[in-house]
Amino acid sequence: EYVSMFDRPTHNGRGHMPLHVTEYYGTVSMGDPPQEFGLVFDTGSGNIVIPSLKCGDEACEDHHRFSSSSSHSAVQLALEDGTPLQPGEERDTTTITYGTGKLTGEYIRDRMCLRRGPDLQGPITAENAMCVQVDFLGVIQESRFPFSELPFDGIFGLGLGGLSAGPTFNFVNRLVTENQAVREPVFAFFLRNLNADEDSEITFGGYRPERVIGGDSGLTWLPVPKDEAGEKGYWIVTMRDIYVKDVALGLCDDGSGSPHPRCQVAMDTGTALMMGPRHGVKKLLGSLGGCSQPIPSIRFELETADGGTFSLVLDQADVAEVQGSDCAFAFQAVDLPPNLGPMWILGQTALRKYYSVYDAKKWQVGIGLATHSSAQRAAPLSQEQ
Repeated sequence: EYVSMFDRPTHNGRGHMPLHVTEYYGTVSMGDPPQEFGLVFDTGSGNIVIPSLKCGDEACEDHHRFSSSSSHSAVQLALEDGTPLQPGEERDTTTITYGTGKLTGEYIRDRMCLRRGPDLQGPITAENAMCVQVDFLGVIQESRFPFSELPFDGIFGLGLGGLSAGPTFNFVNRLVTENQAVREPVFAFFLRNLNADEDSEITFGGYRPERVIGGDSGLTWLPVPKDEAGEKGYWIVTMRDIYVKDVALGLCDDGSGSPHPRCQVAMDTGTALMMGPRHGVKKLLGSLGGCSQPIPSIRFELETADGGTFSLVLDQADVAEVQGSDCAFAFQAVDLPPNLGPMWILGQTALRKYYSVYDAKKWQVGIGLATHSSAQRAAPLSQEQ
């Protein structure tokens, strides 16, 4: 876990205020013999991305780099469809933009292993790991900002196919079609409360009911539209509206005259803030009033698999940093590309409060209030955990 500060404009527009933002990463190994890397687990990305030894940029040299020549199991790929590279043949590359950063990667295939069980000490071995063959991007060029400032080496994309370089590069798809290392193509996130004395956790092959208040019965399943979500690449669920003080804001009304307007919401573990269309975020923040009084709760009304609704409720402590009579909100307006359409994004601000389960077999997301430790840990100003 990496905690840092991010300056946000204050609600009154007179200055800036720092918000705590986080990234959650863990250690994986790649190749034979294994080379270890710290990767951020991100449901808003579709590729596994690791710096390669070919990259001489500062951002790459500041991190661990993958050596293909040192791995007996590495296969160089020519194309995004997974075609092996033949001697003397030219190869394609992919360039990806992340916010203000950009990287270019070559296509590689190798064996990746993740540590299994509670023992987090020592090297990753065949005895304590889950291993699977993956296609990934070996970075050959990388912008200095923001990558050189990050403590982790790369990205473990857990998004859907539309965000991947090609079908074989999507890890979720591999879990569904090829991998025998886990019981089910399911994974789950428990993100630490920043004030609680506990550790974050990602689980592959299932989920842990004890992480949810009420256990299995405390988990609600939200349907994911398979074709559309796969095309866009995000774990999409459906929202009916956002409520403040039990008043619907009408943020899903697109002007089409539909009697039952709906919004799409992406569950994104790699995004620190919550995001939405510019007009929607403006209306939402306007409905919250000033910061001199307690900020009211915000309720996201999400559609469930059984036709009902689930209320995802965020309170003042979840959505704002308050200092005196001013505050900064963890919402950001974003203009997404036309192919994604207007969409809301629930990031770590919401997903710390709620345990989330991603089921690629039944195409659904499970969500429930997370069970956090009552023991307190001092909130860091800016540090790695």
